Amino acid sequence: MAPTRVGFIGLSKVGWAPAAHLPYLQSSPDYEIVAICNSTVESSQASIKAYGLPSSVKAYSNPEDIANDKDIDLVVCSVRVDRHLATISPSLKAGKDVLVEWPLGKNLAEAEELLKLKNEGGVKNAVVDLQARQAPIVKKVKELVDSGKIGKVFSTTWTAAAGLGGRGERVSRTRTILGYGFTTGPKTTLANRRTTITLLSSTSDEILNPAFPKTSDDTIFLTGTLSPNSIPISLSLRGGTPFKGQPGLDWRIAGSTGELRITAGGPFLQIGFDDMKIELHEFASDEVREVKWEEEFEALGIPARNVASVYKELRAGRNNCTFEDAVERHRLIKEVYADSGIDA
Repeated sequence: MAPTRVGFIGLSKVGWAPAAHLPYLQSSPDYEIVAICNSTVESSQASIKAYGLPSSVKAYSNPEDIANDKDIDLVVCSVRVDRHLATISPSLKAGKDVLVEWPLGKNLAEAEELLKLKNEGGVKNAVVDLQARQAPIVKKVKELVDSGKIGKVFSTTWTAAAGLGGRGERVSRTRTILGYGFTTGPKTTLANRRTTITLLSSTSDEILNPAFPKTSDDTIFLTGTLSPNSIPISLSLRGGTPFKGQPGLDWRIAGSTGELRITAGGPFLQIGFDDMKIELHEFASDEVREVKWEEEFEALGIPARNVASVYKELRAGRNNCTFEDAVERHRLIKEVYADSGIDA
């Protein structure tokens, strides 16, 4: 089978795209990058040269060029979320398959508009890169729960320190285990407790602004019951570093015969951490043992492993997260904000 021909929007010299997407796309025989679209043709040409892509790769500066290119099978979009609508709309209208980063749009209205364009364009595969659903550690936790290792699930608690946006840090963000959605609307508290951060240059440690205004919330408390099994959940996410000596993520799933504990250096399992760990406490023996799992793409860097799984599944015709799924997540987020009296 011929490789899937990729037109990549947003493959810059630094950032998420070269670290997470490029390693698999360049190493897999199933994909071939045939075009780059950055903000300027010169920027696209610079990326082609910087990453050693073939001279035949086309350099574009307009998303319409990607949409009109008959040699492109899949459009990958890795740009700022407020640019998603304008950037991928042309390709959706042209009926091209699209893979775009999460969030799908900057708000629910944009996400719904992109879903509408996807349906009107007859797009077969429209995927959102919520890659934690493909993470081997998440798959292993699901396997343990589904196999009855902890008996009947009673509840789950998820506590994490997010790091970014915390202490004024210097900064330059289908798989379910216990359910999908909530039986009733979740109860939430949102707060922005640290209103400034130190903004650095993207290419050096030069301080551009020592007190850059931060508007995103750095404290999220949520409680509810997951559907369809009405499992109680408690989630606590805050900015800043974790307590000294403690993990950045502590996720518990309590059952009738045992309990699972998942820990990591931070909450972002979609990216992964070197210190991720699953522990199983079996009540009958009162023993705690560590549970191992296999990393399919261990040869790739941590940011690229789960993204590689998304591409592998897409090639096999399985979508990691559809636009329909993404819009449902956007509706939940809007509900979370509304519960805190915020119009989002």
